Amino acid sequence: MGFKERLRDEIEYRGLLIKEVSAALGISNSTFLSYVDARGVLPNVETAVKIAKYLGVSVEYLVEGESPSEKNTNNSFQSEKMHLNEIYDNLSTHDKETLVKIAEALGK
Repeated sequence: MGFKERLRDEIEYRGLLIKEVSAALGISNSTFLSYVDARGVLPNVETAVKIAKYLGVSVEYLVEGESPSEKNTNNSFQSEKMHLNEIYDNLSTHDKETLVKIAEALGK
C-alpha cells in the first residue's frame, strides 16, 4: 500500500469526500485527485504536511505506512481519538454527561 491508498483510506475512514478535503486545504480538486487516483502523484512537502495535519495523521504515516513502531501505534490511537471526539461533539449535553460518567466508571 502506498501514499495514494493510505490517503484514500484516511479520507474514507473519516467519512469525507475528496472535494471537501481539497476545498478545505485550498488545493484544486483536479490536483488533489492526482494524489489519490491511478496517477499517484506525490504532493510537495508543504502540501503533504497540510494534508496530514488536516487528517490528523503524520506525513510519515502517509508516506511509509504502518509498521510495528510506536509511531504508527500512536497514529492509529490518534485516529481513534479524533473519531471519538467527533462523536462526542455531536452529542447533546445530557448525553455528553452520561458518556463521561460511563468513561469514568470504565476507567476505574
